[in-house]
Amino acid sequence: MHNSIQPRSVQALNIKLAITIQRFLASCVGAAAVVALVVAPEAAFAQGGAPLVTDDPETPGDGHWEINLAAIGSRTSGRWEIAAPDADINYGWGEHVQLKLDIPWIFVHETDQPWKSGLGAANAGIKWRFVDIEDSGFSMSTHPQFSWNWLSSSARRGISAPGRQFFLPIEAATVVGEYALDAEIGRNFVQHGSNQWAAGFVVAHSCGENVECLGEIRETSAPHNSQTLLNFGVHWKLSESLVLLASAGREFGARTEDQQRLLVYLGVQLLR
Repeated sequence: MHNSIQPRSVQALNIKLAITIQRFLASCVGAAAVVALVVAPEAAFAQGGAPLVTDDPETPGDGHWEINLAAIGSRTSGRWEIAAPDADINYGWGEHVQLKLDIPWIFVHETDQPWKSGLGAANAGIKWRFVDIEDSGFSMSTHPQFSWNWLSSSARRGISAPGRQFFLPIEAATVVGEYALDAEIGRNFVQHGSNQWAAGFVVAHSCGENVECLGEIRETSAPHNSQTLLNFGVHWKLSESLVLLASAGREFGARTEDQQRLLVYLGVQLLR
């Protein structure tokens, strides 16, 4: 609904809510960076995946669930995009297969435009870990994922990108001393836009009791545009079934409209 025909009270409430969420996410940048870089290191106990972009070969295990509920903020030139909530639901189908469904609700603000919101693009995938670290000293998987708009109105209103995408990656992970290492490389096929190559690398190291620090570097390459994401995050295990997830980073490269000047993730992981 356009600003000119919204009731003034509803419009003011929407703007106040969106600004509160924006300020809250921005305040997480300092906290995530301090925790990730300052806390003293020890041995690592996990690797990629949420809150980072680069994935790892791990799966939840037969009959187990891994549910990530998060708020994700992204700042580009003239645009704020906030997924709140982002529901990333994963289920272990056997010991080596993971089923995934990710559904976000998106708030968008563009320069000189009112805030708008709607259902974002859904993402479904299936991960198959075909090499186990116990057998080979490293693990490998593939995790094809398909993204599409459940609501055509979301693309029409500029809340999500139009068309479909298919990402076909390979992940690998190992442990070197007290460091867990993870790498991912894949091709993203975009229906309306340029296809992309993506490659990421993650280093994980324990920062203390039940706290793990994460560092990520990820390169995304398309014709005439290459971006490098630097990202820092933490896993904080609060209990056997609850993990706090946080990260903050930004992209470096050609200053395009789509370059992420800020990327923030704050959420919890539920395990059962």
